[in-house]
Amino acid sequence: MATRGPIVAVTLQKIIAAFGLLCVLWMAAHMMLGARQRQALERWPRASWRWLQRYLLWRFNTRERRRMAREEALGAIQRAKRAANDDGLWEGNVYRPKKFEKPKK
Repeated sequence: MATRGPIVAVTLQKIIAAFGLLCVLWMAAHMMLGARQRQALERWPRASWRWLQRYLLWRFNTRERRRMAREEALGAIQRAKRAANDDGLWEGNVYRPKKFEKPKK
């Protein structure tokens, strides 16, 4: 276990150094290129990020997850309706208990 700490530190240092090198190379390429090539270079990460977002949304936003979320929401609404003991007023999903109404003067 004692050797695990320095190995992690060296690995983290290498990751930070690699990230710094990547940033320096990116800036150097950015300075050397003309306007059109610079725009293409700037467009690539944004396009990749948009693609990744669309893919993750498509991958994890499944019908089954939406169905489960809908069932959970309906179950919570039903539990709230059953938990109400007084004769309040339901307006859609909003419950307004009569005991919270302001007394009329």
